[in-house]
Amino acid sequence: MATDKQMHHRLNRVQGQIEAIRKRLDKHDNDDCIETLRLIKAANNALKKFGEAYVHAHVEECIKLGKSPSEMQDGLKEVVSSAFYL
Repeated sequence: MATDKQMHHRLNRVQGQIEAIRKRLDKHDNDDCIETLRLIKAANNALKKFGEAYVHAHVEECIKLGKSPSEMQDGLKEVVSSAFYL
């Protein structure tokens, strides 16, 4: 299970990548749009990895707390629906 420290590290990575994109936009640094697209892809992938780790941690916590499978199923359906509602 991912620790809080690991989860914060993942979020800091996403935040750093977003800040790098913001700096490029603020500088109007459009000379290398490929690099900006790479940064966008990296931030997106890092956020997905955070979400995956978060869900794993949540499921493990539910199991430890002895929640019933139906409670876990309802909660996971809600999480998955909201995660893909874009």
